[in-house]
Amino acid sequence: MSIVQVDRLAISYAAGKRSVPVVRGVSFAIEAGRTLGLVGESGSGKSTVARTLLAHLRSGSRIEHGTVHVDGEDVFALSPAGRRALRGGTASVVAQNAGQALTPSMRVGEQIREALRAHGEPDGPERVLELVRLVRLPSPETIVRRYPHQLSGGQQQRVAIAMAVAARPRVLVLDEPTTALDVVTQAAVLDLVADLGRELGMAVLLVSHDLGVVSAMADEIAVMRDGEVVEHAETAALFAAPQHEYTRALLAAVPDGRRPGGTDHVPETATVSSTVASRAGRTVGLPTGTAGPPLARRAGTGGAGPEPLVRPVVTAEDLVIRYGRGLPAAVDGVSFTIAPRETLAVVGESGSGKSTLATALAGLVPAESGTFSFDDGTVSGDLREPIAGRSPDLRRAVQLVFQNADTSLNPRRTVGAAIARPLRLFTRSSSRERVGELLSQVGLGPEFADRLPAQLSGGQRQRVGIARALAAEPRLVIADEITTALDVQVQAGILALLADLQRERGLSCLFISHDLAVVRGVADRVAVMTGGRIVEIGPTEAVFGGPNHPYTATLLAATLEPGSTELPDVGDGVPRWREAPGWTDRGDGHLTRNWEDA
Repeated sequence: MSIVQVDRLAISYAAGKRSVPVVRGVSFAIEAGRTLGLVGESGSGKSTVARTLLAHLRSGSRIEHGTVHVDGEDVFALSPAGRRALRGGTASVVAQNAGQALTPSMRVGEQIREALRAHGEPDGPERVLELVRLVRLPSPETIVRRYPHQLSGGQQQRVAIAMAVAARPRVLVLDEPTTALDVVTQAAVLDLVADLGRELGMAVLLVSHDLGVVSAMADEIAVMRDGEVVEHAETAALFAAPQHEYTRALLAAVPDGRRPGGTDHVPETATVSSTVASRAGRTVGLPTGTAGPPLARRAGTGGAGPEPLVRPVVTAEDLVIRYGRGLPAAVDGVSFTIAPRETLAVVGESGSGKSTLATALAGLVPAESGTFSFDDGTVSGDLREPIAGRSPDLRRAVQLVFQNADTSLNPRRTVGAAIARPLRLFTRSSSRERVGELLSQVGLGPEFADRLPAQLSGGQRQRVGIARALAAEPRLVIADEITTALDVQVQAGILALLADLQRERGLSCLFISHDLAVVRGVADRVAVMTGGRIVEIGPTEAVFGGPNHPYTATLLAATLEPGSTELPDVGDGVPRWREAPGWTDRGDGHLTRNWEDA
C-alpha cells in the first residue's frame, strides 16, 4: 500500500502577467519502508514537488492539475487544522537550509522541545537529549543551551533532522539533507534515517544532487529535468544502464574520488609550508628548511628542469582564532601557505574550524595570535586585520564566496544590483553589460539580472554569489563549500571556471569542502582539520594515497561513491586516538601529526 501517491501533478508560478510551468505531469508512489530518490539539476522542480507532500506551495504558485495523496488524504483538500496535523505529524521535512529553518532567538534545546510539544510527544529534558545524541551532536548538554548562530552549518542541519523525526512521522521529506555535513556525519545521519525508516515504516522522499547519497539510500530513483520525470527506475538498474541521455550526462559529470584529478592548472608544490615543516623539525628532529617565508614552485611551463621557487601569496603560522574570552580556540595553532595559482583544500568535520579559517582570511573574524599575511608582489598586508582595517587593494585582492547563498544575498535587491555593487566599489564600472558578462560566466545569463533571489533555485543563488566575488577581480578566492547547493553538471562547470581563472589570472584559492571527490579533482594540496587543528597536510595524491592520520583514514572510508548501494560503517564516531607531540614527515611535503591509541 502506497503511503504517498502523486498523480499527474502540474504546477506553475506567476511571473508578472505570465504563468511559468515548473512541474509538468509528475507521477510517482512511495510505499511504507521505501525510499524514492529525486535527482536533477537546480531549477528542475525537485524541491517544488517534494514540498507538495506537506501541502506547501511557494507564494504565487498554483496547481494546474493533478493530486497529491499522503496516508490516504488529498493534502490540498485538507482543512487548516488538517494541514497543521499533517506537517510535522504525518509528514516532516528536513530543509536544505537549516540556518533559515531554525529560530535565531531560541536556544536549540527549546526548539526541539517545541517540536515534541506541538505533536503531543513527551518533551522532558531526557527526551531532548536523546534526540540530540541520536543525530550525533557533540556535548549534548552544552549544545542544547546554544543558539543556532553558535553552531556550524552541519550542526544546524543535525538539529533540524532531530526536530523532523521527533514525532516519528509516517512520511519524511529530505530536501538536500546532507548538504552541510562532512562525510562521517553524513554517513551516520543517513544510517540513522535508514534505521528510522525501517523501524517506523516511513515512506522517504530524498531530494539530492549527491548521487553517492542517493545510490546508497534510495530503493528507486526518479530523474527530473525542466519539471518532468525523464527516467524512473530501480537504483541498481539506473546506475548499471541509464536509459535517458540526460541521466547519462548526470552520471558522467560526477567526480570520481577513487581516481586522481585531471586538472592541468596545478602548480607543482615544492614543499608543504616551511612553517609547518620547521615546527615539525623542532619537535621530531626533521630538517627545518631555509629561513624566511616559505617557498613553492611556480606552475610548470613544460620546459626542462625544475621551475624557479616563488613566494606564497598567503602565509599563516601558529594561527589562533577564538570567538570569545574563555572559549576554546576555534582554530588552534594552524600553519599553512598558499602559492600563486595554487588551490589548497581544507577538509574536516563540521565544527572543525574550516569556515572559521575562511572567515578570518576574509577579515570577518579577528585572529588572536600568530602570523597571517598576504603578498602577491603587487598587494600586501596583514590578514590579522579585520576587513575595516584593510586597504582597499587588499579587500579587493581577497574575496569570499559564502557557503550559504540564501542569507548572503539581500532578498529585496535584484541579482543585477547585488553584482553591480562590488563592481562599482572595486572597478568603478557597473554597466548592465558587465553584469551580464559575469552572470554568463557562472552559467546563468543576462536575463537573470532582473530577478530577485527568491525567484532562483538554491544552485542559481550560489552562482550569483560566485559572480559577485568575481566582480572584484580578486587574486585569492576563498571558496567556502561553494558546490554544496549545486547539481553535478553545474558543479563541474563552476569548478572548470575556477580552473580557467587560475590559468588566466594566476588566481589562488582556499577551497573548503566536505566532498572528497571534488577535492581530489581540483586541489593541489590538502589540509585535514579536526578540533581546530591541522592533523595532516600534503600534496593531494599523497594524502589520498596514504599512509594517513587515523582521522583522515576515517574521512576517506566514509566517502560515498555513486553506484554504491551500502552505507559505510563509521561506528559510534568516537575517536580511538589522541594527539601526541610532533609530526611525521612522509616525504614530498606530506606531514601527519603524531598520535597514539586512546
